[in-house]
Amino acid sequence: MVEEIINMKFPLVKLYDFNECKPNVELRDIEGKLQWDECDLTGLPPERENVSMTSMGTIPKGQWDNLPEKFKATDGKEYLIEDIIVLG
Repeated sequence: MVEEIINMKFPLVKLYDFNECKPNVELRDIEGKLQWDECDLTGLPPERENVSMTSMGTIPKGQWDNLPEKFKATDGKEYLIEDIIVLG
């Protein structure tokens, strides 16, 4: 039986979350786990819009548009986000 590996895709709000919580990930063709360090989100919509003292705000439109293709791990190297096969 051949296993088909599906590329993981993440909306912008999750990339903001990963930059904050720095999850462990496993990548296709890389042995062992890596820890997410950061993903450059410069120039993309903010994590939330219209935030106030009484409102948590809303998630902006464009969650799937112009997303970065790479993230940096704590080992200092860059990896493709689409190569993530396990998150956790």
